Amino acid sequence: MAEPVVRIEGLTYRYRRASEPAIRDIDLTVEAGEVLLVAGPSGCGKSTLIRAINGLIPHAYPGELSGSVRVNGRLTTELRLRDLAAIIGTVLQDPAKQIVGATVEAELAFGPENLGMDRTEIRRRISDVAERAGIRNLLGRETAALSGGERQLLAVGGILMLEPRLYVVDEPLANLDPASAARLLGILRTLADEGHAIVIVEHRVEEALDLRPDRVLYLEEGRTRYLGSVSGFLEIADPDAVKLPFDAVLARFRSDPSLVGTIPAAPGHHAGAAPPGTLAAPGADPAESPRLEFSGVRAGFGDREVLHGIDARLGRREIVAVLGPNGSGKTTLFRTAMRLLKLTGGEIRVDGEPITNRTVAQLASTFGYVFQSPSQMLFARTVREELTFGPRNLGRDPGTFGAIVTDALERTSLDVVEDILDRPPLTLSFGQQKRLALAIALSLEPPTLILDEPSAGQDHRTARRFMREVMAIPGLESIYLVTHDVDLALTHADRILLFREGRVVADGPPLEVVEDTDRWIACNLRPTSLIRANARWSGLNGAFLDAETLAARVATGTAAAP
Repeated sequence: MAEPVVRIEGLTYRYRRASEPAIRDIDLTVEAGEVLLVAGPSGCGKSTLIRAINGLIPHAYPGELSGSVRVNGRLTTELRLRDLAAIIGTVLQDPAKQIVGATVEAELAFGPENLGMDRTEIRRRISDVAERAGIRNLLGRETAALSGGERQLLAVGGILMLEPRLYVVDEPLANLDPASAARLLGILRTLADEGHAIVIVEHRVEEALDLRPDRVLYLEEGRTRYLGSVSGFLEIADPDAVKLPFDAVLARFRSDPSLVGTIPAAPGHHAGAAPPGTLAAPGADPAESPRLEFSGVRAGFGDREVLHGIDARLGRREIVAVLGPNGSGKTTLFRTAMRLLKLTGGEIRVDGEPITNRTVAQLASTFGYVFQSPSQMLFARTVREELTFGPRNLGRDPGTFGAIVTDALERTSLDVVEDILDRPPLTLSFGQQKRLALAIALSLEPPTLILDEPSAGQDHRTARRFMREVMAIPGLESIYLVTHDVDLALTHADRILLFREGRVVADGPPLEVVEDTDRWIACNLRPTSLIRANARWSGLNGAFLDAETLAARVATGTAAAP
């Protein structure tokens, strides 16, 4: 019988500065042609497992290791990272950390060039990979001008260039619109069918199931809770911690009535939202000037225009979600509003005044901006220094710093991380860095938050708690978020701005925007099981409910019949 591509026996690992192991007693094999989905709540050890498979543990992460990891029959401890890179292709959570080339072609050529591959072969592979990964339209572009989703696809392309035997992919869907996510999953499925082994870590389980994984490894607190078929996983997975298809959530609530009592109050901020054309939030004065107004805005990178005459008004007291395909201008919209990109036409006003009247620092006191890639916001030696940098530079009273730091950590669930204040920020996990970026924004006590992909790197429970905590912040008036997690957006937003090719193609309450299925799909979005379930059960006062709340109501008969 052939040796498995991966064989893990009795693996336990504790990071150098941690008091407890991140993973314990893991036994696992991955065969050629197999797709293994790794799921579980944040902090359960998924990323640590990946680092152990690709050799970053122990070669790049010092700590205490016991047990063994073999790839292609050889111990990873006996192989150099260079040798492992020829066998294992890894796609990181944050593509900004993976891309080193100045142009798309340079990035694709980087790996093969370092392996001494012939230039003719490199050019052939670039052409093949650009077609396979759906990034031919990116050729000739500078990587700095790519959107987060485009960078994610490029990172995947860079790994395809090396043609490894094993693909290890850490949350690849977080930065991708649903159509691009489906393309990526199709690529991975084809690779598996061709005999490659695939290990994919993903919080967005409903979409990851389209990959048709052969087995699911479900981790909790660093231990194997379950290893087996998808059907068995759906029966035991915690629907609060893992985002499951709605039918699976409903089945769990029907089989276990005790789950009903565990559901917090549903987010009802947008229930009874203002009628179409009324841009003020519920309870606000319609005549009130908007917090942020775009009039004929044009912007882009170099000669490439991304925003084509945007007109939009974002209220002082509302939650607005911006959805649309990768590269459609969602992030560019807010980067321009923060004066991080120059306008090439039109005008942007904040509280009625042109942004040209304010510095970037002054805008930061109005807008707490959390970047899509959190590492772009982190530069200080410790978390404590990160959190006090902004208040200190704005001249706040140092006597208030302690309370500000404590509150920011509690609201982002970072207060439970061991020795958090003395940790170097870049040693935190991607999800923890994302929450730290929010905590930095909160430390300035702004009236408005701009959140770019807030749920990236977060499990279902953490993302929902995160939104509840943010919405409860005293003094916070409005939230503007860019996301590919359409269920999160529809559940929490008062309004949806739908983007396509640098233009706003829809603007209205969530339930109205999703009614036009053709337009929704044309914007690379998919009708999720939760969208279908909300459409099926009526009588919910116009609110779009999250899966757990809707399942609880259906299971107890308090939702209207279809």
